[in-house]
Amino acid sequence: MTLMTADVSLPELDVVIPVAPKDAQGVRFCLDSVLRHCRNPIRAVHIVSRFPVRVPDERVRWLDESMVVPGIGDIETALRTAGSPHSNASWYFQQLLKLRCFDLLGADAPDHVLVVDADIAFVADVSFVEHEGGVWLPMGYPLRWTIGRLTAAPRQHSALSAAARLVPGWHPVDRFSGMQHHMVFDRKVLAELMRRVEDAHGMPFWRAFLTTIESSKWTGASEYVLYRHFACWLFPERVAMRHVSAAEVIQAAAPGGFALADVLGAPRTVDVQLVGCHRFLDYADRIATMDYISEDLRRELRPGMPLKLCLVQGELSIAHALDPLTLP
Repeated sequence: MTLMTADVSLPELDVVIPVAPKDAQGVRFCLDSVLRHCRNPIRAVHIVSRFPVRVPDERVRWLDESMVVPGIGDIETALRTAGSPHSNASWYFQQLLKLRCFDLLGADAPDHVLVVDADIAFVADVSFVEHEGGVWLPMGYPLRWTIGRLTAAPRQHSALSAAARLVPGWHPVDRFSGMQHHMVFDRKVLAELMRRVEDAHGMPFWRAFLTTIESSKWTGASEYVLYRHFACWLFPERVAMRHVSAAEVIQAAAPGGFALADVLGAPRTVDVQLVGCHRFLDYADRIATMDYISEDLRRELRPGMPLKLCLVQGELSIAHALDPLTLP
């Protein structure tokens, strides 16, 4: 692998990559892509997983998932208490891990942490924090997946409802979610988010987060939706927004199917900055409870089929992913 030479004039950052067992096969591609394409100097990459990940790079460190608080068992208990019918404690575990990244890394971590989901890979050079400390946030996928262009945020969206219950005054700033499998977290912004939540609810942040989710939905909250719109609302001077073009596959977490290597190697007709290959637990249940998929689009989808998504300058196209895989 040929590593890009980082721009040493840009601010340094740490990277956190949470790795679930279902995503283990793709973590090396993800890690290599971050080391190759991140233009900011990287102080350390922290891989958080149940199993050791050893890489011959002194910047790469393994963090034992069992040492993270709250753990999956704590979250499972809280979800059962709240009456959630879904087996999705791991979904909220990784969200809370990201939102508590500065607690995880400690006081010696830089003021900016890039969190990257293990099932994506960057395919173009990207800077995340600029010279004056301004952070680039992905606008992400539209808040509503539909046929045709949506010009406003939807009235019903589980992540919007959860965030508004969690943070007094929180509201979406535009029609884009911020969900795109990576985010740069700013220490000052996250500290203010935590303070407001704990003051409002009188309990630790993680408990308040789980108390306010849309428990009837499999994806009843989103850390990326919460953080991006909070930062743009209260800290516009510290953040800037951009579209990140992407080609991705979503499918069931089952034997076979597509791997991240397949998506990386598939022919593409448009230029993108990242690719992804996502294996969803409880795929059918999750798709069925995604209230951001419009009814007209849902009628076009065949239940259980893998889907390929292409996002270019904020415009989303969705089709069934077939073998051999080709991307838009």
